[in-house]
Amino acid sequence: MRNVMKGRRISPLHVIASIIIMLILLPSLMIVIQLFQPVTESWIHIKTYLLKDYLINSITLIFLVGGVTCLLGIFFAWSLSRYRWKYTKTLEILLFLPMAIPPYIGGYVYGGIFTSFGTLHRIMLTLGLKPIKIDILSMGGAVCVFSLFLMPYVMLVTKGFFNRLPKNIEESSRLLGKSRFQTFYKIILPMSRGAIIGGVILVALEVLNDYGLVKYFGIPTFSTAIYTTWFGLSDVDGAIRLASSLMIIVIIILLVEQFFRGRGRLSQAKAVPDLGTKKAAPIGYKILFYIVGTIYLLLSLIIPVAQLIHWSTLAKDTVVLRNLDKILKNTLITAIIVTIVIIICSSIIGNLNRLHSGIITKIYARIVIVGYSIPASIIAIAVLVFFIAADRNLGGIYGFFGLKNLFLTSSVFMLIFALTIRFMAIGYNSVESGFSKMGLKYYEASKLLGKGEWHTFTKVDLPILKPAIISAMILTFVDVLKELPLTLILRPFNFDTLATKVYTYANDEMIHEGSIYALMIIGVSTLALVFLLGFRKEKAE
Repeated sequence: MRNVMKGRRISPLHVIASIIIMLILLPSLMIVIQLFQPVTESWIHIKTYLLKDYLINSITLIFLVGGVTCLLGIFFAWSLSRYRWKYTKTLEILLFLPMAIPPYIGGYVYGGIFTSFGTLHRIMLTLGLKPIKIDILSMGGAVCVFSLFLMPYVMLVTKGFFNRLPKNIEESSRLLGKSRFQTFYKIILPMSRGAIIGGVILVALEVLNDYGLVKYFGIPTFSTAIYTTWFGLSDVDGAIRLASSLMIIVIIILLVEQFFRGRGRLSQAKAVPDLGTKKAAPIGYKILFYIVGTIYLLLSLIIPVAQLIHWSTLAKDTVVLRNLDKILKNTLITAIIVTIVIIICSSIIGNLNRLHSGIITKIYARIVIVGYSIPASIIAIAVLVFFIAADRNLGGIYGFFGLKNLFLTSSVFMLIFALTIRFMAIGYNSVESGFSKMGLKYYEASKLLGKGEWHTFTKVDLPILKPAIISAMILTFVDVLKELPLTLILRPFNFDTLATKVYTYANDEMIHEGSIYALMIIGVSTLALVFLLGFRKEKAE
């Protein structure tokens, strides 16, 4: 009987994990509660006259950007996974690096290049040509900019699947008389649809999450509508209901992903590592790859970075850098704290899922990763509502300690809390993958030797988990560094980061001055991503 009770006893790991999950869920529950409040006239106006435009624009961006990134991502992924190229590792890194440039920075750059009397206008006048006008600040321009900087999401996910496909599939198809194109179109693509859809879904969620680019391009979407309704009109009810409408779109997108992943599960289960050598590409394909690759790298990496460097040299004497150390400190400290919190929470829940596999731990794992599927504007509204309610209920305690009434709402803690919810999935996926590879054999051996839970985790599990933790830390740090919507909405008064500073300058038509801060974001992100790629290559070898 004692053994049975001991087996049912709730461990401290369960308690801590449950508290973490509760904190993640509470803000979303606050939004659900607010939906039962009476409908206001403002929401009726939004629903009647504006909601349709928000919906059409958001869905149009998702489909067009998803389509373009899908085509480019599949092309580059297949080329790198199946054919042999000179300087392959360098090519992979270069095609990966546009992820270091947030789409809103790319939008500011191309807005400055194609605007009247912009860079393109001046170049054509210098060459004695008649300037051409390209309306980049449009839906088509937004699709192009999003596609340039989000394509690596599709490429990375799809390339990982292509690398696991056995070569005998292609060889069997060729023996049956099928051409390369028929083999790829009728066999490889259907088998890879789960991975492809997964990458496209990531792109769609990034598009829905964006605020800076669509705001600068003047495209009304849910993200811009939520921000305007909350801060411009002070309409809490309207912002919450807009966030709920956007959440419905997100749920539909996630259901579509689950449907395609479910149908593709059989083919994925049979995928095995490709141990064969890569073959040389046909001459026509090689020419096409180099042309498309060169154009892509020019547009997504070389031109934006070169333009930002040029602008920064023009603005170095006019931009005010006296608060640069404070802004840099705010950015780095926030990113570091969020990264540490996420790694700790991910390790706790990942370890619980490994040691006590069951329905509850599986639910916990799903809740942890759902934050990345929710656009930042929704998380911001949820966290704001939650913290405002908390401040109201804690007013008496604040008075006793001499604190101001909105202590939590006006603190950086709210921003850190929201960023943790938003990017928990990135850290957890890497850490959980490390736990899965590790298994239980080392843990069980340590326990048989009489070692305690904490000693086993710190001395046995943690050293083995180190590569996964490093990957999780780098990916989380880079995403927090680039995040704009959450930081813009939830930052305390007079609290600037590199991202908000770039947005402020661009919004004031001072992109030259903002270029210095943009280059810092790109520089730090690039160093982190290059280190991660090098670290992964080293571990693979």
